[in-house]
This record gives sequence, C-alpha cells and structure tokens, in this order.
Amino acid sequence: MKRIGILLVSMVVLACSTTRGGIAPRDVGDLDSVRLESVLEKLEDDRLAEAYQDISFLMRSPDDAIPDEELEQLSRRVVQELADSFARRIEERQYAQALPIYQSLAGIGKADLAPQWSVPALLLRMAESSYNTGDKPLAFYYAQRALALGGQEEQLLRLLLTLSRELGNATVYGLALREAEQRGIELPDEVKTPEVGVPSVDQMVKGTVTIWVNRGIKLEGGMGFPDRVIGSGFFIDERGYLLTNYHVVASEVDPEYEGYSRLYIRLSDRVEEKIPARVIGYDRIFDLALVKAEVTPEFSFSYGGSADLTVGGRIIAIGSPAGLENTVTSGIVSATGRRFLQMGDAIQVDVPINYGNSGGPLLDENGRLVGIVFAGIEQFEGVNFAIPFDWVEKVLPRLYAGKEARHPWLGAAIQQGDGGLEVIYTVPGSPADRAGLREGDIIEALNGKSYTKIGDIQSALLDLDHPVLVTLNWKREGRSLQGAFSLAERPYSPIEESLGKDLRDNVLLPLFGMKIERTGSFLWRADYAVRRVLPGSIADETGLSRDDPLSIQGWEVDTDNRYALLRIYVKKRKSGFLESAVQLAAYLETDIFI
Repeated sequence: MKRIGILLVSMVVLACSTTRGGIAPRDVGDLDSVRLESVLEKLEDDRLAEAYQDISFLMRSPDDAIPDEELEQLSRRVVQELADSFARRIEERQYAQALPIYQSLAGIGKADLAPQWSVPALLLRMAESSYNTGDKPLAFYYAQRALALGGQEEQLLRLLLTLSRELGNATVYGLALREAEQRGIELPDEVKTPEVGVPSVDQMVKGTVTIWVNRGIKLEGGMGFPDRVIGSGFFIDERGYLLTNYHVVASEVDPEYEGYSRLYIRLSDRVEEKIPARVIGYDRIFDLALVKAEVTPEFSFSYGGSADLTVGGRIIAIGSPAGLENTVTSGIVSATGRRFLQMGDAIQVDVPINYGNSGGPLLDENGRLVGIVFAGIEQFEGVNFAIPFDWVEKVLPRLYAGKEARHPWLGAAIQQGDGGLEVIYTVPGSPADRAGLREGDIIEALNGKSYTKIGDIQSALLDLDHPVLVTLNWKREGRSLQGAFSLAERPYSPIEESLGKDLRDNVLLPLFGMKIERTGSFLWRADYAVRRVLPGSIADETGLSRDDPLSIQGWEVDTDNRYALLRIYVKKRKSGFLESAVQLAAYLETDIFI
C-alpha cells in the first residue's frame, strides 16, 4: 500500500505539472523536476532574478538531467522579460525602478538589450527628477555618483553646478566647474559667479542640533529619575531633514520598546525651545537615522565626495556633549579602515567625544563633512569612532524612502587572506547557498571586478539593490567557476539568521573562527575535535589549534546585549594537551558577511 500511495502521489504531481515555456518536468529526473517546477513558479510570480539564478545553477550542475536547450530557452525568456520590464519603466519615466533592472541586465552581460542607456544616464534622470521634486540631497548624491561612474552629459555638469551653488558645496562646485572648462562647455556668467565659499565654523554650528528624547520617568531603588537620551544631529536638507545615530532615537521606532518616548530637537540659537520631530527612516546596521522637524535651518551640510583622510590629519567635531549645545572640539585622525560595524569601515579619532556627541558631524581641516560621530570607548580616553560619509551617502536614498533601510547581500561569510576572499560559510536559503557556493571557494570577481578586501566588496554590493542579478566568479580546487546570483535582502543580524536556520556547530566558524567535528559521545556529553581555526579569529587568539579535543559545557546567546558565549573543556596541543576550561565570547554583529 505504501508503494501504491507514493506512486499515486507522483502521478498526481506529474499530472498537475504544466508545460509552460515548452518545458515538461515529467521528462527529467525527480530532483531536477522539482527544481524546474520551482523555476517556472518563480517566473509566474515575476521573481525573474531568482529564476535566472536557479537556471544558472542547473546549467553548471554536472548531475543535471534537464536538456541544455530547454535551460537556454528558459534563460532567454527571463532575459527578454527583464528587457521588456525595463522598457516599460523607461516609458513611464520610473527611472528609480528601471535602475535595478538595468543593473541585472548589465550584471549578466545583457546591457546591449538597452543600448541607449547606462547606469550614469539613469542616475542623471533620477537626479533631475529628485531636483524637480525638491529632494536636493538625493539629487546631489545621484548626480555625483553619475559623474564618478563616467557620466559625460553636459546637463549633468550643469545640474551639479546648480546644486553645489544652492547647497553651498565649494568642493563639488569647483570640481564641476573645472570639468566643464576641460570639456569646453560654455556656461552662463550667473552659473560661474559668484563662486561658492567654504562655510565658517559659526555657520556650521547653526546647522547642528541637540537631539532630546524624553522617555518619561525611570524607577531605580524605589526612586523616580527622568529618563532622557541626549545626542547630536545636523541638517542635510533645507526642508528640515537631519541625520543622527539610530541608537539615540531607537525608542521611537523599536517595536520591542513599550515605554513612553517623545523626540525633540533644540536649535543652536534656540536652546530653550524643544521642537517636536519624527524619525523618517533608520538603519540599525550603520547606526543611522533620518529625522524631520518642521523648521527651516540656517545652514545645511552637504557632502563633497571622498575626503581621503590621512592619519594625523586635523579634524573637528560639533555636538552637544552632556547636553552642552554648540560645542566644537578638535583632534586628529588616529586611524582609518577600522572594522567596527557589520559593513563598512570606521574612522578612529582622538577628538574629545562624550555622552551627547553621538550623531554630530565630523569635519576635516577644510570644513568638509567627512563623517558622523557614533561611538567612544568609555574606559579609554581619546579612542572614538565615526562613520565615514562615503558609507552614509550610499544609505541616504534608503533613509529617505522611510522605515528601516534594507540592504542587499549574497549570504556568505568570507575571510580576507593572501589567497583572496575565501568563503567560510553560507547561510541556509541565502543566494550563496542556493547557488551552490561552498566553504573553501575563493571569490575572484563580482561583475567582472576583483576585490581583495571585505569592505570593498561590501561597498560594491551596497551600490546595488535587491533583487538584482550579479555574476560571480570563483575558484574551487583549482577550477574556475562562474554563475549568476540574485541578491536578496540582508537580515539585520546574519549570525542570528544562521542560528535560526542551521545547526549551532556549523555557525561556530563564522562566529568564533573555529570548525569542530563530533568524534563521539559518553552519556550526556558529546566529544569534538577542532578541524580548522581561522587566523586572527577569537579561537586563534584563545590558543586553539587543529585537532585539539574538546567538549562543550555551555552555550548562551544574549540578544539583548548582543553577544554569544561558548564554554568548553579543551586539551590544547599548544599546552601539552593539559585540559582547561575556556570561555569564548563574540559579538553577534560580525563584519565578515557579504
């Protein structure tokens, strides 16, 4: 009866299968039939990028039983539907929606289906559209990015000159003016003069605010105390939009916070007045928030591209330490490229930073906006950090879109080494996992460009969206492989995502830097052996090495305080195999996922 039941179910499944696109799933093996049916369902649901990734996987699978011509037919169908979708968006002048579709076509080498377009051309249209609706900061970002990517249109330079004059950005104004002169573009006198001057510190102070979050009364030891969060912020938009840190205003948008919370700002010259404000968009990964107040600022900051900070360079910070408004402090750049966040690099500075400085602007010695102050280490005076504005600017469109900013990802954890960017883990169900990326694969290129640093490939992905198709090249055991990947939405905490989908033992590699293998068990205790230790990881710094036997005594994940603990008994080879108790601790916000 069991065999008959299975046979009947199989017949029903095959009978219900359609022949969309001329493909008949019943003609291939069972597993491939399921995969093919999945592709067809994604096509019906308009999930074109995901469907193309699956087709790419099947085409390079050595065990695939589906005829190549049928896969090629499906591939052509997806590409044509992408091209048709792009054409519709262009016809409707929905350039922001057309951009990710074009990026998908370009990512798989099919940009020739839209020969009159390019990424810079689309960004220019987006800049013009944003400018016409009053979104000058977004228009400025899109125009600068279009120029950086090789935009050649005369109207691009004219728009940049107009925006930089209106925003008072001397850096970009001078850049655009020189570019126009080099190209022999004639500009009217009113565009060329007067030149934009560098704002004074007094002007910039007027563009900063104190962020004040009233969270009611906090009870401690039977006594009530005012619960206040104080931070800093600065205007980036003449309509009253300003930037600050997410952790300053978290109670306003955190769904798990159930207490009282009211957000206000205090202007630099009206410190006695609390002006109501609201959070428009926020980004927990980069610790950023876009806030709106119904005021017209006297000064708004704008960004003029990478400041190329050098260690030892002079910088200043403006903020409200301990609530003391209009405080200006100075110092130097202590280091750049610090891996402090999940994505991107941080600037280490010795500028005096205190409670209340979070969210304030960081400026170089020429008065250019270079970052946002976000953290300091209380135990160590002069060890403070800021987010480079290169990264902030990439996030800005997502903040203006409202709610929580979402970012794309492949879903792989990688380590940076002499051999390249090596995959050490893939999150179950992620694009990297579904496309067949494995531990030990070496990433050689993304969309034809090679990367040697984790931050650089994260930056490249941040310029894209999801779902967008990219082409990845990687090496496996000496063989070069290539495939299409459909970028998905990055979760806030990849480690927590992994722990919810995978075995704990598998997640120890990206979390602590060690791979273990079960070797046996006795009663309730499981015995393991270390099979790999990543150089520079927590496990490596603890002194663990390959083939060390161990047993796990405790495991704890604290999502409130954002850390994981692993307690083990281990016989370290480096210590003569003497047994010792060791506790490993790691933050959940690891920075190795792309």
